[in-house]
Amino acid sequence: MKKIPVRIAHYGRFDPRVSTGGVETFARNLGIVFEEVDFITPETLDVTKERDAGTVIICDNQMTIDWPEDFPVIGFQHGVAAVKKTVTKSRIDKKLAKQQEQAASRPNTLWVACARWISHKFNELYNNPADHVVYHQVDVDRFDGKLENDGSRLILHDGRSKHKGSKQFKQLVKAFPEWNFESLNCKPEDVPERFKKGAAFMHLSRYEGNSIVCNEAMAMNLPCMFTKVGLMNDGEDLDIHMVDADAVFGSKGQLIKEAGAFLDSLASRTYEPRRWTMQNATPSVHIAAWATVLRDFNSRYNFGLTL
Repeated sequence: MKKIPVRIAHYGRFDPRVSTGGVETFARNLGIVFEEVDFITPETLDVTKERDAGTVIICDNQMTIDWPEDFPVIGFQHGVAAVKKTVTKSRIDKKLAKQQEQAASRPNTLWVACARWISHKFNELYNNPADHVVYHQVDVDRFDGKLENDGSRLILHDGRSKHKGSKQFKQLVKAFPEWNFESLNCKPEDVPERFKKGAAFMHLSRYEGNSIVCNEAMAMNLPCMFTKVGLMNDGEDLDIHMVDADAVFGSKGQLIKEAGAFLDSLASRTYEPRRWTMQNATPSVHIAAWATVLRDFNSRYNFGLTL
């Protein structure tokens, strides 16, 4: 699998070599796509150096505004803060929404989104749809779909905060004592082994851009129950049990009904979400998609890349 022979730098708030999170995972995974990847943060930003080096800059959405407007960059739309803030009510997300609105009008920016719904929402809000949609890649060798879960009663989840269902999972623990609900809660390198032992993965969230952990669970071919947020709004055939977020967050009875139906289905049907991953989110598919992005970027801004 040949990488794209271009030097790029990811510009984000945190250094992904020492920080964790979905955005940081995205940044680290760029190393699977490009031959040379550097990481820049506001503390290490040197515009003159990168301009002289002819570096292709990939910025997290709102971070594009830190660069001079005459410097062409690729802006990556991970999510829509204007939507997220309605769920979290946090000052951070409200501030982020204002920054994303400002970034939407930046010239000399090629926009890439990690899901179609994000592109559509930016178009609706700011008349700023993505030029390309590139789904998150998954390392399908690590998340290989080879489950070791015969007889497993382990239901893994990521319910670590209020808007990711921490309260709802406490209710499910009481409602289904025959199942062992556990938070994934492990180092990134340990996630594949945790998934292998699970009977299923449940992700109850009121907001996502395109959840990487959900993509990884699908790649492992775990039966999955997800709320209809993020990627689930793209209309893809994911072969999962999908539930309405407002319904399961708003009604304990509806939550237990949906979870019960899903848990019962584990004995009667086979889920194969890995099929979507292999068609849309492998490293080879990802490299091809980014090659298209780079050709467009090179053509628009005469960047002098050899592709």
